[in-house]
Amino acid sequence: LQIEQWLVRPRRVLLAALTATQAAALECADKEVSARGPGFTPSPEKSMEAAKTEWLKKATEVFSDATVETAKDPKVMCASQGLYSNCTITAVPCGAVRATPKAN
Repeated sequence: LQIEQWLVRPRRVLLAALTATQAAALECADKEVSARGPGFTPSPEKSMEAAKTEWLKKATEVFSDATVETAKDPKVMCASQGLYSNCTITAVPCGAVRATPKAN
């Protein structure tokens, strides 16, 4: 089992540049959110996309407009086993619209 860790770079995950006005309108959560894909996949790209999808599900529970592009301190860690990989994304969600808590 091999584990790799790196900061999210534009070539790994497409990040949009925010204008100063957009960035000033954002608020960030107090805690990081972590998520990983459902299992090992034969494609590192699919593994990263799966982790991103799962992270967004959790992040939008904090800020309804959260995106990976607006996240603070994003980090990706991928575990590889042979040709298969499973990635985890950890980042602080940021957004302009706080999500409404779900009723149980």
